[in-house]
Amino acid sequence: MKLNHIALNINHVDDILNFYQNMLGMQLQYQFTLSASLSRAFFGFDQELPVYFYQKDHVAFELFVTSKKINNGIAHACLEIPDRESFIAQCQDMGYPVNCVERDSKPNLVFVWDKSGNCFEIKEE
Repeated sequence: MKLNHIALNINHVDDILNFYQNMLGMQLQYQFTLSASLSRAFFGFDQELPVYFYQKDHVAFELFVTSKKINNGIAHACLEIPDRESFIAQCQDMGYPVNCVERDSKPNLVFVWDKSGNCFEIKEE
């Protein structure tokens, strides 16, 4: 089995460039608009949804832009970053929420949220 992509809801269009492209270094592969009829049939949204497909290496995100705020609960994606400390500092400088939880005898747990509330656990490669 192989993971093809993870689809996320985006409420803040600036996250596409600021977080996914600039922070994560992902590249836009293609974009399209999901029709209102397909959006309704698939997801129960009665609106057209702009969609951006970003990828870096073997990680791909399909970003659905919607004004509807959705509670993501405990759902998250875990990413391995070459220099975690530098990435955390860059996130903080750009105003992205970071939660670092210290643990005894294990590496700290680090979570970062984009402005739409999508959560990412950050580990070091």
